[in-house]
Amino acid sequence: MDNISIILIGIFFATIISIAFEHSLGVNKSWIALLAGTLMWMIVSFGSDPKIMHHALQEGSAEIFELIIFLMGAMTIVEMMGHYRFFTWIESKLFELNISNTILFWILGAITFFCSALLDNLTTTLVMLQVGRQLYLKKENFNIYAINVVIAANAGGAMSPVGDVTTIMMWLAHKFTAWQILAYGFLPSLIAWAIPQFILTRQIIKEDRKGRMSKEVLPLQWSIILLGFMTFGFAVLVNLLDLPPFFGILFGLGVAAIVIDFRLKHGKLKKKENRIVNVIKSIDMATITFFIGILLAVNALNFYGILDQFAHLLFGESPGSKETVIVMGHSILGVVSSVVDNVPLTAAVIDMLPDGVHFQYWVLLAITAGTGGSILVIGSAAGVAAMGQVSELSITYYLKKGTLPAALGYLAAIGMWMLQKYLMGV
Repeated sequence: MDNISIILIGIFFATIISIAFEHSLGVNKSWIALLAGTLMWMIVSFGSDPKIMHHALQEGSAEIFELIIFLMGAMTIVEMMGHYRFFTWIESKLFELNISNTILFWILGAITFFCSALLDNLTTTLVMLQVGRQLYLKKENFNIYAINVVIAANAGGAMSPVGDVTTIMMWLAHKFTAWQILAYGFLPSLIAWAIPQFILTRQIIKEDRKGRMSKEVLPLQWSIILLGFMTFGFAVLVNLLDLPPFFGILFGLGVAAIVIDFRLKHGKLKKKENRIVNVIKSIDMATITFFIGILLAVNALNFYGILDQFAHLLFGESPGSKETVIVMGHSILGVVSSVVDNVPLTAAVIDMLPDGVHFQYWVLLAITAGTGGSILVIGSAAGVAAMGQVSELSITYYLKKGTLPAALGYLAAIGMWMLQKYLMGV
C-alpha cells in the first residue's frame, strides 16, 4: 500500500470521526462530507492518467446522479403525500385502534420490513419516518423508532431482487433468480430484523395517548395519493425496460405534477401552495449534499483500487476455490459495508468470483451487504437518509442504541443462512 492509499484511507476515517462529532465541532456533516469527497479526488488526480480519471469520474458521477435524482424525486413524492394529509389519515386510523406502544412498534416494523422488499429500503425509510413522526409523542421513542426503521428497511430490502441496489446488481448479473433470493433470503432477513426489533422494543417508553385525539382529517385527495404510490411502483417496473429506478420516479412525479396543476385550474384544488413546485421547496437538501460528499469519497477509494485491494485481501489469490473463504469474505464484507458503501464492494466481488459459484453464496452476499450496513447509521442509503430526516440521529447516538442490536441480528442472519445451507446439503 503506497502513501496515497494511506492518505486517502486516513482522510476517509477522519471524515467518519468528524461526522460522528459534528455537534461538538459545530459543523454540519454535509459540509464535512463535501470537503472530504472533493479533497480525496484532488489527491487522486496527482499522477493519474487524465483520460482514465475523467472516465472514472463520469461513471461515478452517473451513479451519484442516479441516486440523488431518485432521492430528490422520492422525497418530493413523500412530501406531497404528507401535504395532502395521507400520514395524518394513517395517524387517525392507528389512534382509533387504541393499541399499546409495543404493538404499534411491531406493526410499523413489520410494515417497514415488507414494504422495503416491494419498494426499496430508501423510499420505505422516507415514508415510514413520516408515519412515525405523527404517532410518537416522546422524542426518545421516535428516535428509537427511526433506528428500527433503518434496520427493518435494510433487512427487508436484502431478501428482494428489487429491494436494494446490491440485490438488483446480482439479480441482473444472473447470480440468482428472483425466486431464489425471495425463498432463501427470507428467513435470514427476517432474523436480521426481528432480533433487533425485539431488543429495541425494550427501550420504548410507555406513552399515555388517552384523551389525545388526532387532529381532524380533512377530505383526502385520494387520486393524488394513489399517484404517489404508483410512482414508487413505476420505479420498480422500469427495471423491465432495463432503465434505472429514477426514470420511474421522474415519470410518476411528472404525471402527479400535471394532474395537480390541471386540478388547480379546472378542479377542486384552490391553493397555489399545493403545486409540486412549492412542495419541492420543503425537501431536505442537506441530506442530498451529504450523499454527494460520501459517495464522492467512496468513489475516490474505488478509483484508486483500494476497494479492489480489500476484496482481494478477503478472497485470496484464487477467489471461489474454497467455500469457507467465500463465507468468511462475505461476512467480513458485510461488516465493512457499515462504513464503506456496499455497491462498489459488491461490484468488485461480482467481477472477482468465478462463474459456477452456487447461488446460495450470492444470497449470503445479498444478506451481508444489505444488513451489514445497519451496524452503523452511515452504512446504508436508508441510514444516511434517516440522519438527514432526524436531527438527533447522529453516528454516536446510533452507536449507543442501534449498533449492538443490528450486529446481533446480522450474526444471527448468517447463522440462519448456514443452517439453511446445511439442510440443503450445499
